[in-house]
Amino acid sequence: MILLLFDIDGTLISTDGAGMRAFHRALGKVFDIRIENQRIRPDGKTDPLILKEILAQYHLSGRWCMDAQQEMFSWYLEFLEDEMAKILKTGRIQVLPGVHPFLKALSSESDFALGLATGNLEGGARIKLKNAGLNDFFHFGGFGSDSEDRTNLTRIAIQRGMHHVHPSLVDGIFVIGDTPFDVMHGRKAGAFTIAVASGGYGIDELRACDPDLVLPDLIPAEPVISFMRTRVRPPSISKNKTL
Repeated sequence: MILLLFDIDGTLISTDGAGMRAFHRALGKVFDIRIENQRIRPDGKTDPLILKEILAQYHLSGRWCMDAQQEMFSWYLEFLEDEMAKILKTGRIQVLPGVHPFLKALSSESDFALGLATGNLEGGARIKLKNAGLNDFFHFGGFGSDSEDRTNLTRIAIQRGMHHVHPSLVDGIFVIGDTPFDVMHGRKAGAFTIAVASGGYGIDELRACDPDLVLPDLIPAEPVISFMRTRVRPPSISKNKTL
């Protein structure tokens, strides 16, 4: 059995900025912050880390505490539901190229188990995937609500995946994402890594992080599935190959 741990934003879907709009609305509600120009890059970061970075930029780190974070994220999830409903009505939510056939192909194979390794809060991840029609593909995962450290949440995802299928059945683990953070933290957690240039980073930027495989997108599915099987057997494809 091979565990596959997917990032969400930029890897599976594009939400036209709905997540950050909801985040900004919650920041205004709880911390009275009005963000006109985004000054941090959220790609590959966890929601708690994004919150800490924004508070630091506005010299409000002293207001961070678990109670404030809980209030902030409660409002965030409420606003995210609203923002996702808006883009669903206007058709601005996008399942990225190749994702649907890739997930369907993997789900039809008995030797793959699909999970998540994402900086999103678990509630936020499920809201996004539900609106994109992808929720049912994923039965376990690690989330920003588990840890602000991406390596740690990836390890949690691996532990939950092993519990889901039974540890003795796991032959290999892959993290699939669109940022250097996915590659770096996936490797630290002990997984093979696949980088997909479907988000904000190009192939050359991702290749520089030394993933096991670099892809422009998830089309077609069959060569990627074959590649993953070689990582749990004597490899026949060289490291850092681009399909």
